[in-house]
Amino acid sequence: MRQLSLRLRSIFLAIVLLALFAPFTVVILDEAYTDSLTQAKMSELRLMNLGLLSAFELDGDLPYMPEILYEEQLNLPGSGYLGVIVFRDEVIWQSASALEYTFVPPQIDVSVGNELFLESYTPSFEKDSQFFVYAFTAEFASSRDFEPVRFYIFNNKALFEAERKTFLDTTWQWIFTLCIALLVFIIIGISLVLLPVRKLIDEISQTSSGHKRQLEARYPVEFDSLKQSINGLLHTEAAQRARYKNSLGDLAHSLKTPLAVASGTNDLPAEVNEALQQIDRIIKRQLKRASAGKSGWQHAIDILPVLHKLADAMDKVYQDKALTIELEMDEDTQFKGDETDFMELCGNLLDNACKAANNKIIVSVTKSAGWLTIKVEDDGPGIPDDKKVLLLERGTRLDTYTEGHGIGMALAADLVSIYEGRMLIEDSTLGGACIVIQFPNHE
Repeated sequence: MRQLSLRLRSIFLAIVLLALFAPFTVVILDEAYTDSLTQAKMSELRLMNLGLLSAFELDGDLPYMPEILYEEQLNLPGSGYLGVIVFRDEVIWQSASALEYTFVPPQIDVSVGNELFLESYTPSFEKDSQFFVYAFTAEFASSRDFEPVRFYIFNNKALFEAERKTFLDTTWQWIFTLCIALLVFIIIGISLVLLPVRKLIDEISQTSSGHKRQLEARYPVEFDSLKQSINGLLHTEAAQRARYKNSLGDLAHSLKTPLAVASGTNDLPAEVNEALQQIDRIIKRQLKRASAGKSGWQHAIDILPVLHKLADAMDKVYQDKALTIELEMDEDTQFKGDETDFMELCGNLLDNACKAANNKIIVSVTKSAGWLTIKVEDDGPGIPDDKKVLLLERGTRLDTYTEGHGIGMALAADLVSIYEGRMLIEDSTLGGACIVIQFPNHE
């Protein structure tokens, strides 16, 4: 399963955090706002209750309240504020705002000199609604003695809940807008943070394709050690490859002279001479195989000029056969590897095709489904099915062609394997053989 990129992981993490942050913030703000609003409501009702207390008078057993109170809400019907005074367990006064209600003494007992505030109360006069209640009990001199008088202020919670709902709706809108803005800034910030990473990847790709020898751009200090390590790896790989090729070259020269001396000896038996020639071919092949291959940091080469050069060479070598060599490919098709290896590979395939062809050879190059495919077809006699696998084995020689080509075809198979490709032998639409080589296309 493909792993998510760091950018997507960071964005998903930001979305999850914002999804948790938004409701949590709204809950905290709602609690704080509700507590503040409730405290303000308690203070408001306390002031109204004190207004009733200051306006109330008891003359013997007769209560007295002015017709118009200082608190306007208690004078207006439908204001949501109701005032009630209870004396000797009877309602002796109710505010003008409560004329539509019939009161019975509330079952709220408060000792003399104390207050009580209830945030949710369902009164008998309106059982479908919730009310705030503020109650206070004071003593007044009557004809008997000092007696308690209870003062009540009721406030319908519908107004409070409407105000709270408005606050919540507004808070959600702003929190949502803020989260969207934060997410945009987070995405921009993540892109800026990951910009050096993308820059590093691009420079590594340029180095891999051969456009640069090492990493040269400036990066944040966190990438300094990585940059130094990659440059050190590149220098080590290049130096090791150069030493390896030099050593192989020295080995080839060291073996060349003794073989030449041995081969030049007179009166050698035919078996010994043939064995020496076979040793010479094997040494050349193994040296070529060991020194060939991709280093991982090579420049991609254009295929068309190489094939044109090979086709021109084959026209001169096999001019007596008057062959037609057709090239079918796009001009910008490239092979990522060593040009000498590619010429060796295609040269072997084209040479074998020329040996077998009667009149025509077609070389086609295509790119599809992540593969670079090269086909070499001829109109010769073809290759029997039981010989196709043997042809790729080391030193195998077929009588299908005029000259032996076992070493060449096996070397071609080795080069294809070194470049992590694959080689197939099929039947051509021209009637002869079709050699197919494919390389992974990492462009």
